[in-house]
Amino acid sequence: MSKLNLKQLGPCLLAIAIDAMGFGLVYPIMAAIFADPHSGVIDANLGAAWRNFFLGLGYGIYPFCMFFGSSLMGELSDAFGRRKVLMVCVFGLALGYLLMALGAWLASLALLLAGRGLSGLMAGCQGIAQAAIADVSTSANKARNMSIMSMAFSAGVIVGPVLGGMTADRSLSPLFGYGTPFVLVAALALVCGAWIALGYRDGGAHSAGARIDVLMPVRIVVEAALDRRVALLSVVFFLMQVGYGLYLQTIMLLLQTRFHYGSAQLGLFSGTIGMCFVFGLAVVVRQMLKVWAVVELAKTGLLLAGIAQILSAVWPAEHALWLFGMIVGCFDMVAYTTIYTAFSDAVPARRHGWALGVAGSVMAIAWVVTGLLTNLLPLLGETGLLLLGGVAFVSSFVALTVYGKVWPSSRVEVAAVVSD
Repeated sequence: MSKLNLKQLGPCLLAIAIDAMGFGLVYPIMAAIFADPHSGVIDANLGAAWRNFFLGLGYGIYPFCMFFGSSLMGELSDAFGRRKVLMVCVFGLALGYLLMALGAWLASLALLLAGRGLSGLMAGCQGIAQAAIADVSTSANKARNMSIMSMAFSAGVIVGPVLGGMTADRSLSPLFGYGTPFVLVAALALVCGAWIALGYRDGGAHSAGARIDVLMPVRIVVEAALDRRVALLSVVFFLMQVGYGLYLQTIMLLLQTRFHYGSAQLGLFSGTIGMCFVFGLAVVVRQMLKVWAVVELAKTGLLLAGIAQILSAVWPAEHALWLFGMIVGCFDMVAYTTIYTAFSDAVPARRHGWALGVAGSVMAIAWVVTGLLTNLLPLLGETGLLLLGGVAFVSSFVALTVYGKVWPSSRVEVAAVVSD
C-alpha cells in the first residue's frame, strides 16, 4: 500500500474537518446567544416574535448563501485550479467566523449575520477539498483516501459541537464566551489556509476559459423538475431535510427552555448526535447494504428517524430526549447516505455530478425553509415544531415508498454501494 501523502492530503483533510466543525458548533451556540437576554445581540425588551424572526434569519442565511456559493466555488475551482479557490474559501471562512466572534463580543446582530452569510458563501470549501483529494488519488489509493476523508468529516462533526459548547461556557472559565468558539474555528482556518499556500500543489485549471454561471443552482433545480425520477427523489430529500432541520434547530431550544441547558450541555448533546452519525455511516449502512436494497434502507432510516422525532415531541423527558436524539442522528445519516446513493443511481454515470448537485441545492433550499419555520414557535411551541419535523420525516418515507414501487432498486446497485 502506498504511503499516505500528508503534504498533499493534509490541508484538504483539515479543510473538510473545519467545515464540519463550523457547521456543528453553530447551532448550539446560536441557540444560546439568541435565548440569552444578557448576550446583547437581541434587545432584551424585544418581543418573542421578533426574537424568533432573527433566530430564523441567523439559521437561514447560511444555507441561502450556500445555495449559490457552493456551485459557484466549484465552477471557479474547475476554471482556476483547486488550490487558488480553496485558499479563497478557507480564508473566507476565517473572516466569516471572525465576524461572528465580533458580533458576539460587540453584541452586533449585523456582524453576526454578515459572518454567518459569508461562511455560507464559502461553504464550497468541503466540495473543493473532496475534489482535490480525488484529483491526487490513484486507482490504488482512492478508496483509502475517501475513507480518510470520511474520518476527517466525522471528527469535525463530533469535536466541533463539544469544543464549541465548552469554550462558550463562561462558568468553566472567565476567558470563555460566545465568541470564543468562532475564534477557534477562524484560527484553524487560517492555519489551514497557510498550509495550503505552503504545502499544497495542484495541476492548475481543469477547464480553462469555462463560463461561470452564478445562477447555475437555479437552473439545476429547474432541470431536476423536468426529470420525473430525480424530481420525486428531490421531494423525498426536501421533506427529510426539513424534518432534520426542524429537529436540530428546535431540540436546542427545548433543552434550554425546559431543562435550562447552557452552551456546554448543548454542545455535548450535539456531539453525541455527531457520534451517532458516525455509527450510522460506519456500521449500520455498511452492514445493512449487504442484505437490503438502497431504497429499502433509506425508507427504514426515514421512518425510524421520524418516529423518534415524534416521540421527542410527545414525551419530552430529559433522558428520553437524549435517547431519541441518538436514534434521530443515527438513522438520519442512514437515510442521508442512501438517498444520495439513490440520486446517483437515478441517472447515467455521465450525469452523476448533476444529480448530486441537485441534491445539494435541494438541501440548501430545505434549510432556508426550516429557518423561516422558526417563526412558528409562538404558535406551535418547541414540541409543536418537533412534531411538524417528525411528520415531514414520515412524509418523506411515504414519498420514497412511492418512488420504490415505480423504480425498484436492483441488486447491482446494492453490490456497487457495498463495494465502495
